[in-house]
Amino acid sequence: MKKATALLMLAVFLAGGIFSAAAFAAPGKRPQGEALAAIPKGELTENDVQGLLLMREEEKLAMDLYRELGAKWGIRTFTRIAESEQQHTGSVKLLIDRYGLPDPSEGKKAGEFSSPELQKLYDELLEQGSRSRIDALKAGALVEELDIMDLRKAIEETKNEDLRMVFSNLERGSMNHLGAFGRQLSRENVRYEARHMSQEEADSIMNSGSVQGSGRNRESAPGGRWRN
Repeated sequence: MKKATALLMLAVFLAGGIFSAAAFAAPGKRPQGEALAAIPKGELTENDVQGLLLMREEEKLAMDLYRELGAKWGIRTFTRIAESEQQHTGSVKLLIDRYGLPDPSEGKKAGEFSSPELQKLYDELLEQGSRSRIDALKAGALVEELDIMDLRKAIEETKNEDLRMVFSNLERGSMNHLGAFGRQLSRENVRYEARHMSQEEADSIMNSGSVQGSGRNRESAPGGRWRN
């Protein structure tokens, strides 16, 4: 019963437009929420567990940071993407509940994280983004770049289709967010310098429109976290 309830909640969450352009499949295919509800619950590896816990807090980091920077600089891009990040971290929470994992964000206020690494990253990016509008946009782009690389790593490591489906949706969302920050920087006559993916791919994402298909076939690399 608990499993069925979790599946139903996840299906409703996804089918309700949570992933914007990704909520429904292409014409002739089932909506993703319906498809996800039909996927059996799998066995989690340690990598799966760590991936879910990471993405729960990493999406929260993006949400908290963008709310702070949006309020400081009045840039609507931050406000809009923060709303999307709230939906993203909520989608990971449904998977955490489905598998009975402890929620690392439980009881955490805005800007607070269980992971010391994420706490340090948030504090550094908030300080950076508070210096200027351009620094704020660069901080946002960096978060999305890290998110993409970590999601790709999680997708490659898991065999569970429910995790792959959710993570793939989040990857597409992060690619769209990276593009939004890149275009905003372009209006400021600034080119974002990629740190965790190739400059060629970063430029391609930032110069493209909305990403609709799976990002899995794009350039992949080991998880992007914490590399300088």
